[in-house]
Amino acid sequence: MAKKNRPTEAVEAEVKEEAVETEAAEAEAVETKETETTEKAVEEAKEAKPKMYVGPTIVGVGIQNRVYTEIPEGAAALIKEDPEFGNLFIDIEDYSKANRMLREGTGYIYSAFNKALKIKNNK
Repeated sequence: MAKKNRPTEAVEAEVKEEAVETEAAEAEAVETKETETTEKAVEEAKEAKPKMYVGPTIVGVGIQNRVYTEIPEGAAALIKEDPEFGNLFIDIEDYSKANRMLREGTGYIYSAFNKALKIKNNK
């Protein structure tokens, strides 16, 4: 009932103040989430397992069946262009599954391997 007796400007100012506080709280929540996401990515990178490249040997990109502690720059550039190329960097314990896909000519690794072959033949 107190709001009915107050001037309109006071009520509008209060509503605007609440909106500003809500926006500030939302912005802080987004910033906190981004910081946590960044920190999580850094931690994952530190704990990243070595990856085996199961694609064809491409100069400046990767050597077939070589284990890398971090993805080479040339491969990272290809992954940015076509994320499917990233499927050729696998955890070492997944090698038997990848090898089976390549032998049988099926699966996502086989598809990525064929794209990598096209890249290799165009260089």
